[in-house]
Amino acid sequence: MPACHRRAALLPALSVLLGLAAVSLAPPAGAAEEGPGETPVPRALTADGRPAEIGDVLKYCGTKRDACTFAIDRKLGREYVTTVKSLGNAVINCTQSDMAVERTVTLRTGTTDNIGGEISGQITAEGTVGATGTVSTNLTGEVSSENKTPDLSKGPTSTNTAKTSVAGGATASGSLSARLAFQAAFKATYSKSWTVETTEVTAYKTTVKPHDMLVFGASAAMRRVAGSLVADTGQRIIGIVVDSPSTVTSSTFIAQTYAAASGVCGGTRPTGNTAPTPAPGPGVPPAPGPGPVSAAEVPAARAVPPGAEPKSVVVLPAAH
Repeated sequence: MPACHRRAALLPALSVLLGLAAVSLAPPAGAAEEGPGETPVPRALTADGRPAEIGDVLKYCGTKRDACTFAIDRKLGREYVTTVKSLGNAVINCTQSDMAVERTVTLRTGTTDNIGGEISGQITAEGTVGATGTVSTNLTGEVSSENKTPDLSKGPTSTNTAKTSVAGGATASGSLSARLAFQAAFKATYSKSWTVETTEVTAYKTTVKPHDMLVFGASAAMRRVAGSLVADTGQRIIGIVVDSPSTVTSSTFIAQTYAAASGVCGGTRPTGNTAPTPAPGPGVPPAPGPGPVSAAEVPAARAVPPGAEPKSVVVLPAAH
């Protein structure tokens, strides 16, 4: 096996959820950084405009399928992208030679709302879901992890799955009517089905120079829908927002190359390479112990010093 492929085999593919890593990467030139703006606080009102309890309205919405409708305010909706967040680990080349890297990066984004998940939440059950969306069950979680190497030239891949199953004993609740009302309103307004969750993928091949590191990030394309949940009795919840994957634009992946911080790799940076970033501060991993280090994987939040500027930025298209 060629040396570059042996080194590439050390680098696992990434499959992560946006938001797991807290570090923000430097945005590419011209990239939009605007988020959705401030999230409003929802309020419940009676038919004659007096304050009411959100829970009471949601409870009524769950009594029958057509108890409530969702009124979308298109003026308050918007398409936006999240700030660039890191995905997984930084790949650091601690050798004195170029390193070939090939990775497939997966970004999964989901939906949230500001009324406790009554619209974005999902009930998974075997059996019957009543009109209220309440299932008398036990919630048990099953988690599995699988590692496999289908092609050593691309490195090992890791597969992690999580499953929530339902058995008898407890209660999983949610307003089925609120969710259906939103789905119907979305399709009527935008002539598209509402996307609850989306998976986007990109593949990237590059060469990492000695004592440099490669960090992946992504900027998720999202859509905010705002409106009110209105019951047939006249009571309503105003100021509801639902943030879900965009149905008109795609997310963007960002591959950024940084000079590794001093002390991360043993040995000396080759002559002619870009000077290293300043000595590591608090939270940056200490220098490795004795012995040769060929490649390292360090959480990007620890590997990228605050304020560090990337040496290069590549914007990658996403595929559904």
